[in-house]
Amino acid sequence: MAIAVVTGAARGLGLAIAERLHAVGYDVVRTDIADTDEQLDVTDAQACRDLARRVQPDIWINNAGVLGAGDAASQDDAVIDQVVSVNLLGVMRGTRAAVEVMRGRDRGRGRGHVVNVGSLASWVPVPGECVYAATKAGVLSFTLGLEGELRAQGVTGIKFTVVCPDGMLTPMITDIIDDPAIAMTFTGLRLVEPDAVAVAVVKVLKRPKRIVSVPKWRGAQVRAIGMVPDAALRAAPLFSRLGRAQQDRVRRGR
Repeated sequence: MAIAVVTGAARGLGLAIAERLHAVGYDVVRTDIADTDEQLDVTDAQACRDLARRVQPDIWINNAGVLGAGDAASQDDAVIDQVVSVNLLGVMRGTRAAVEVMRGRDRGRGRGHVVNVGSLASWVPVPGECVYAATKAGVLSFTLGLEGELRAQGVTGIKFTVVCPDGMLTPMITDIIDDPAIAMTFTGLRLVEPDAVAVAVVKVLKRPKRIVSVPKWRGAQVRAIGMVPDAALRAAPLFSRLGRAQQDRVRRGR
């Protein structure tokens, strides 16, 4: 039975992914700072390595994340540090830990699959969540770049995927549903259900792809917008107003 590690799996998207993987037969190791099978703080590089060495995962899913919405120019340094340490450095730590145990398989060609949870925010300016978006852009760049490095070394058997969801109604958002800084999360037609993203993760493990957007059409739209940053910045106030209206509707409907 294949072993899958999921970080940030106490609730929200991580829990949905873990449940879907378990349902299709994976031996799932749910991790978080509390309330899971294994306690794991992704800000601790050695803890990530120790877990990977002990459980020898076939799949490692870096899902743990925090939002840290607000005015990036004036936010506390501690908030910025936490968002970067969990969302970007945490992905790097987890990925490196997984690769360490996966790369020696199959006579050095490697075997395994690392799935990193990014965001559609990787491609566009997201006022109010720009530190979060910057970390997700970093996740995308790091994942693709690391795959390139490994391939140059002959390690071609480890698959890498970045899953990029649109805004989701997870506790990350519901815990601060009244915060105007998160308006850009609501600019899609509707928020994505975590289970839809979990289904996409299961599919990509069967048919590997490097980048998966959820929903697919929204990914194409956001990437197109990101190709013209001047226009994207000019349109940001409009998107923010549309997002606030949708945010109010969601808040009233809860």
